Amino acid sequence: MRYLCSFIFCFLLWNSLGFAQSDTLGLNSGISVQTAKMEEFLGKLQIRQDPRITDILVRHSQINQRKKGFEGFRLEIYFNSDSKAREHAEKVKNEFNLIFPDIPSYLLFQTPNFKVRVGDFRNKSEALKTKAFIVSKYPNAFIVKDLIRFPELYTERVKQTEEQ
Repeated sequence: MRYLCSFIFCFLLWNSLGFAQSDTLGLNSGISVQTAKMEEFLGKLQIRQDPRITDILVRHSQINQRKKGFEGFRLEIYFNSDSKAREHAEKVKNEFNLIFPDIPSYLLFQTPNFKVRVGDFRNKSEALKTKAFIVSKYPNAFIVKDLIRFPELYTERVKQTEEQ
């Protein structure tokens, strides 16, 4: 009786292992994954989602296109609100551009202050490196969150013409 139970158990185990290796997607029906066209698999794929999700994605992309930038960091090197703040802010910006021509600078007005912010940093560590670089001239610079510009992308043609 013990042998019979062991035999039945082994038979069922062996039988279930055979089904574990079955091809449920039909990939081995003469078409390999590497040579199959993507359209064939996408034609079989059915996505069921709430239509509000598509609406939210469209709205999100429209908002990002209107922003003209994305969240990042800048260094604020000057802010003031006195009567000559605009002239002094322009002077600080021009002075910064002469000393550090590779770092972009921006003059902005946020009531009641005129501010000069520099750089377009995607993360805080980039801002900290630049802050260490300019700290000798601007010791009171500090990091602020801001909308930064998209980095400029150059094609190979542009790089080749610059080198010539």
